[in-house]
Amino acid sequence: MKPLQDLAVGVRLAVGGSRTPRAGLLRLTLTAIGIGLSTAVLLGVAALLSALADRTDRTAAREASDQPGGGAAVHVHTDRSYVDGEQITVTYLEPEGPGAPVPPGLAALPEPGELVVSPALATRFAEQPALRERFAGEVTGTVSPEGLAGPAELWAYAGANGLRSSPDASPVHHFGVPSSWSDLSPLVLFTAGLGVVVLVVPLLVFVAASSRIAGAEREARLSAIRLAGAGAGQIRRIASAEALVGAVAGTALGGLLFVLARPLLAQLRVGDTTVYPADVVPSWPLAVVVLLLGPVLALGSAWLGLRGLVVEPLGVTRRTRPVRRRGWWRPLLVLLGVLMLLPDLVFGTGKRPGEVLPFLLLGAALLLVGVPVLMPWLTERLVDRLHGGSPAWQLAIRRLQLDSGTPSRVVAGVVAVLAGVVAMQTIVTSASAEAGRRDTERADRALATVEVTAPVAGDALARVRAVPGVEQADPWQLIDLDTDQAGPAMLLVAPCPALERGFRLPACADGDVFTVGGQTPPGSTHRTISYVGDGPAEGPRFTVPGDARAATLHTGHDRTESYATVLATPGAARGLPGPGVRPTLRVWLDPGDAHALDEVRAALAPLGWRASVSSEAELAAPSEDDGLAVMRGILYGGAGLTLLLAAVSLLVLAAGQISERRRPLAAMSAAGVPRSVLARSLLWQNTVPMVLGVLVATGAGLGVAALFARIIGEGAPMVVNGVFVGSLAAGAVLLVLGVTAAMLPGLRSATRLEALRAE
Repeated sequence: MKPLQDLAVGVRLAVGGSRTPRAGLLRLTLTAIGIGLSTAVLLGVAALLSALADRTDRTAAREASDQPGGGAAVHVHTDRSYVDGEQITVTYLEPEGPGAPVPPGLAALPEPGELVVSPALATRFAEQPALRERFAGEVTGTVSPEGLAGPAELWAYAGANGLRSSPDASPVHHFGVPSSWSDLSPLVLFTAGLGVVVLVVPLLVFVAASSRIAGAEREARLSAIRLAGAGAGQIRRIASAEALVGAVAGTALGGLLFVLARPLLAQLRVGDTTVYPADVVPSWPLAVVVLLLGPVLALGSAWLGLRGLVVEPLGVTRRTRPVRRRGWWRPLLVLLGVLMLLPDLVFGTGKRPGEVLPFLLLGAALLLVGVPVLMPWLTERLVDRLHGGSPAWQLAIRRLQLDSGTPSRVVAGVVAVLAGVVAMQTIVTSASAEAGRRDTERADRALATVEVTAPVAGDALARVRAVPGVEQADPWQLIDLDTDQAGPAMLLVAPCPALERGFRLPACADGDVFTVGGQTPPGSTHRTISYVGDGPAEGPRFTVPGDARAATLHTGHDRTESYATVLATPGAARGLPGPGVRPTLRVWLDPGDAHALDEVRAALAPLGWRASVSSEAELAAPSEDDGLAVMRGILYGGAGLTLLLAAVSLLVLAAGQISERRRPLAAMSAAGVPRSVLARSLLWQNTVPMVLGVLVATGAGLGVAALFARIIGEGAPMVVNGVFVGSLAAGAVLLVLGVTAAMLPGLRSATRLEALRAE
């Protein structure tokens, strides 16, 4: 036959190569559904990655560049606050003259007293009048999408006066910096990369497994053609065409499903992260790769399945027991993965993200691929040692002994999901626990800090003290000291009432100085360090008086005061902290007044950029890094979606199993085997590989997490959420039970006497 004729035969076998045209179409449909679902999810992942890249590009485009310029500059000062746990960013702008640069999203720079806000912030202003009172000025426009990270971002630009002479503002000649992920913490980068691997690898396993639906029936047909005189090349062409029909149909179905689901993807929100609907489109290189994955994997899977058929077609036709699998290369994948996860020891790299990230991601991918690759070999070795038991158990074990590959492929995708999710969850939980511990240590829920410019310090203090929900407000300045002693040394300048809040003092009057610890002993002189402009600068010297008395920190007050090694009242620290440093006010709020912080901000609103309010309660409220919050949301959402896909794929593959074994099942039913026994045998046949897979996947997931934590843990202990891991394992077993129950109607159909008919 000519090559085109071989391909035509393969297409005909794919469409109608079973006992009946209906059975052939069913097999083709099941294959298309399995590949289509995986393709749709992969396209969704690619689209979200592209949307996040566009989001990063927009945020980079509005960043102030440090490149010098010849024209007029615009002076910029950024202030951040919170509402309902979400960050509000207000950027104050004052141009030097005509031609000053304009940030993306604005048609022109706002005049003093004008506000240009994002649509989301405008909506909040309309819904929450108290929030509007926190920002002085008239809203004159909205920021266009080019200047926003996402549609839900709370962002504003405000015109200002006086910024040009303030050290708190930076002159900017250009907006826009190179887009990169370098501003993310290494932990978030590593976790995000691992998350992509965790989502993608199981989907690839599903695609490969779906292409092998009804594999035994296909092998029997091709072996018959081989025995009829077809050459090895012809068999490969026929098998390729047969596999490509289902793969192409599945890819087309996946593209259609993605188009239908795209509006839902655009509405996803994880923490404060949102994307514009127009951005939810995969880049064309990623789209091409995803669309080719199904056909390429199906082709490779079909060719791998021809090894025994081409060499020994008679054994396939007679349904003899297959040759034992070679196992030496399967653990090799896992070993290579482990070596890749030890890059500093094996390859001599450092621990910087750019050096180790490729090794870690490749190692995680090899481990997640190696686990399902190990499954058929491990299952084969396990069932060879199992004998006896109930009839249902014996039927299941005998079936696994004859063909452990098909049931193992059925659960391979689920096992890959389990291993990846266990690794991700352990890493995120460990990092979140460490971040939460740090936040808990530093958080005082009724404490706020106000940074002001020197000319308005008195006015700001009077405004804050007039707020009903404020218990106490005092000037409060923490200054770094240059010392030869090991460890940090800091000077805290505050009046006696403020010092007595955090320290036990023998007695206090203006002009007194106290020491805490031994870093700054009485009589020592230290250079103060101020942070104005681009970096640290030396300030005036401070000498600890010889009569300075000792003070101790109050028990349980492990706040910012704990960094102070010397305490001074204002009368003993004249001339400090030095020129250009913003004075700071410490504000103690009424714990029973939930609106006290908002009232403080509203009272300071007329001062504009000259007063900035922050609260440790707001900073500690999320109890974890924002990037980790995003990773946690993606973890649960992606794991749920992938497990749902696993359930559907498991059902599709199990239905293919029933269709493939119609005649043996019907023969056993006709011989008197109760249908309940057959149902229990199917349950055991899927449960044995699944239980083995859960054990292997849990160990692999914890191993990946431990190796990742070794590189990125930063000293934090690894925290394993046993409830989550146990629930995930139990869910996988329940998944098998549910799929087996869904197979019962197909089992009843397969055990009818009509199923015994054969040509």
